[in-house]
Amino acid sequence: MNLLLNSLSIFLLLVVSSAVAEKCEAKRYNVVCYFASWSVYRDGNGAFNISYIIPNYCTHLVYTFAGLNLAGGIDSLDYYNDINVNKGYAKVVELKEENPCLKVILAVGGWNEGSEKYSLMAESEETRIAFADNALRFLVQFGFDGLDLDWEFPTMRGGLPEDRENFILLLEALRDKFEHRKKMLTIAMSASTSIIQEAYNLTAMCDILDFINLMGYDFSVKEKTSVDAPLYPDPATRSDSVDGAISFIRKSGCPLTKINLGIPTVAKTYTLKPEFSGRAMPGIDAQGPGRAGPFTKNAGTLGFNELCAMMHEGKWNVKPLRNIGVKIAVLNDQWVTYDDRETVTEKAQYAKDKNLGGVMLWTVDTDDFHGDCHNEAYPLLLAANKVFKYV
Repeated sequence: MNLLLNSLSIFLLLVVSSAVAEKCEAKRYNVVCYFASWSVYRDGNGAFNISYIIPNYCTHLVYTFAGLNLAGGIDSLDYYNDINVNKGYAKVVELKEENPCLKVILAVGGWNEGSEKYSLMAESEETRIAFADNALRFLVQFGFDGLDLDWEFPTMRGGLPEDRENFILLLEALRDKFEHRKKMLTIAMSASTSIIQEAYNLTAMCDILDFINLMGYDFSVKEKTSVDAPLYPDPATRSDSVDGAISFIRKSGCPLTKINLGIPTVAKTYTLKPEFSGRAMPGIDAQGPGRAGPFTKNAGTLGFNELCAMMHEGKWNVKPLRNIGVKIAVLNDQWVTYDDRETVTEKAQYAKDKNLGGVMLWTVDTDDFHGDCHNEAYPLLLAANKVFKYV
């Protein structure tokens, strides 16, 4: 009976949302909000609840992550949280009641899912079509507006060279199934030009997808202190950067309006060797990852909400790298590279100036969602919205 009532509720919500969506005016710039479903399990003030999300701050909300089951179809990775008890799927879709123009998308994949089983699924026409059919049924059953495919990455991590072409064939199979149901199809893509070149046929891909969420981060390396989300290359190292990726994409012929610039709400951290303690500069030999935070509990990363609280408590030496578009900070042996309101504003303005589709934030649950540091909730998400004049 409960399952029947839940299904009926979702159906009625979809009917109402469909009618209202026809009246929605498309916003020029996307603000794509990724939500890490496992954030509900964090401790203390770091525990995130879907009710904390402000639907009007996002044009698209992406629920992460679903995965592949043994049959090669989409499945929940956490039935307790997604479906049975916490009902995460139903709760994110219900946010459309507050903002009927919001598109709620399910992401499948992610780093921890690996690449090999996606390579296997995409290898034959039969398994691609079966996945596409299953994906559509899954989206319809739970009321999602589309699918975000986060295969990290075709041809790599146990994949095959053929993945590059098979990925396009997989997208075509999904688009064929989704078209008549008006379901969106998007992907998350690395901003490393070497990965883009090896893993993706950009020209073909851009013709199929609604948009691409460009992961404008993960540029840092483990051995030395290095910036994680550089807008521009470091003059000293001439390393990869977001701007380099955008130039590469533009030359491929892919319309830049299909690219959303990904901005991290997490900092990458290092523990410095004793002889380098207190040095606020990239390129220093690191002893290892930075100490884990109280919420995310992951050595080498801190949520912005964790970092901003630490900065209120300690005397950090903050150094804006204005020619790169990020900030670094150091306190004794702890060295961090991060984005704040100022750099998010710069990156959202860059998206406008370059005629991109908009921005993406990874993730809303590591923004300062309680407003403890800035007297307003979601300071990073708000910074992007202010650039686009949405608030």
